[in-house]
Amino acid sequence: MINGRDIKNKKGRMVALGGILLALSLICLYAASFVPGFEITLYTVSSVFIPIMMIESKGKGGWLLYIACSVMALLILPNKAAAVPYICFFGIYGILKCYIEKIQKPVIQLVLKFTVFTGIILVAYHFFYSLFFGVITLKDAPPFILLIVSEIFFLCYDVILTGVINYYYRRFYGRI
Repeated sequence: MINGRDIKNKKGRMVALGGILLALSLICLYAASFVPGFEITLYTVSSVFIPIMMIESKGKGGWLLYIACSVMALLILPNKAAAVPYICFFGIYGILKCYIEKIQKPVIQLVLKFTVFTGIILVAYHFFYSLFFGVITLKDAPPFILLIVSEIFFLCYDVILTGVINYYYRRFYGRI
């Protein structure tokens, strides 16, 4: 039987875990705004914390962590543009991944993941292209080739993120 004290302790642990994961995410985003050439790695690391919160809180905490981190990044990062990749992709993808992977058919999972990624990439490209009035030029490679290359990198990112989540399940789940 669960008494009131156990429920308060569990809520307290979730709040503490959320605070720790928020701090770690913000540290990664802060570093990404200052460390040239290492940004994608830091964004990738920052995206790991959302699925952990999704696992521990059964989903609800992941949304709260994403919203809190997005707002805090916009408030405290000296370079506000450094928050954009997290807000538009790296933060939200961990949440979407958790929901997509509840589908039991791997082919459908893969199609949905690539559809989400391609949609985000196309919206971001068109948004920034219109924002900068055509200043963006892709002389070196056609956009279609860049999209294919980005899809390959996305597949690598998804495999790595899945590996990190599986490692978390094996080593830490239920111990926090």
